[in-house]
Amino acid sequence: MTFLTGLSWWILIPMVFLIVGGIAIIARVVSTRLLKDHASQSSTNASPLMPTLGVLFALLSSFAIAAQWANQSAADSVVSRMSTSSARLAWASTAPGASTIEIQTALAADLTTTADDGWDQLQSGNDILFNESASYRELQQTVRDSVYSSSMSVPAASELLSAVDEVGASRHELTDAASKNLPTLLLLVLALSGIALTVNAVILTVASHRKAAYVVTSVVVLVSLDLALLLVLAAPFRGTLQTSPKAIQAVVQRIETGFYSR
Repeated sequence: MTFLTGLSWWILIPMVFLIVGGIAIIARVVSTRLLKDHASQSSTNASPLMPTLGVLFALLSSFAIAAQWANQSAADSVVSRMSTSSARLAWASTAPGASTIEIQTALAADLTTTADDGWDQLQSGNDILFNESASYRELQQTVRDSVYSSSMSVPAASELLSAVDEVGASRHELTDAASKNLPTLLLLVLALSGIALTVNAVILTVASHRKAAYVVTSVVVLVSLDLALLLVLAAPFRGTLQTSPKAIQAVVQRIETGFYSR
């Protein structure tokens, strides 16, 4: 599953087309040889199954694609929240008595590590290493040292601690979002229903060469595109449509340009 979801769309779509199309060709050759004089009767028997198999595949694919699109959107939202909470921490670090330079330097280092090494860790499923990174521990320690060793006002200290805790919470939300991949069983059931629909379309048209080209090709295209789209959306941090860390990197750029300053 990890191998499939990590492929780019321009590899994934042709690959799925070749697999489904190959199944259709094999089914055509086998059914032609086995059915022979019973081709017309087999087509009659296959006809009532087409609506049932078509509806089953449509329901399964629409449910799976909608669920994966929701996971993709949720991952993008988490990145946005992490960016917002990081900006809040950067502003909170400008309070009188706070170690502004130290906190913003630690924050920029942690966000840079998250956008680079952290994304690789999320892609590989290494949640522990992501949540226990040295840069994140350094950020937490720097903020707390500043709060406990300075004469900051209670509201300013509370705001600073609340902001850094929110950054930590968004990190855990990122690992949760990265772990929400397409269930293998669901993909298997959907693939089997698509194959059943394709084979049934072949049997339906086995007695007609002219009709077969249009019907079977249409089913192959539909099944292939649905399966390929599902795999493209299956993992928010892998493949073509992976979640981007640009919102986090934008905060780092603003820190480096001195945007968050008194």
